[in-house]
Amino acid sequence: PELLDAAHIIGDKEDTGEPIVENGLSLCKLHHAAFDRNFFGIRPDKIVEVRASILAESDGPMLQHGLKAIHGIHINVPVKTSLRPDPERLDIRYKMFLSV
Repeated sequence: PELLDAAHIIGDKEDTGEPIVENGLSLCKLHHAAFDRNFFGIRPDKIVEVRASILAESDGPMLQHGLKAIHGIHINVPVKTSLRPDPERLDIRYKMFLSV
């Protein structure tokens, strides 16, 4: 738990970037920073997509195991639906990721 962050799906500087559960993801510090910098996106179907330029890089085990290895995985979400990330917010953020 000490290494987990509450990450906004839609940033808090945006109009819809509310500090609510549906606008959040629980990510480790590395993945939180990478998500904020659009190194990877999460599709509305909860599949992780790492940016092509990151996948093309070769720079040691942290890149390989920390970022490249998450490409294509399905994120785990809480069983209780009210605690899950909002698919509409994921879609908005994913579109932002694609535009970078």
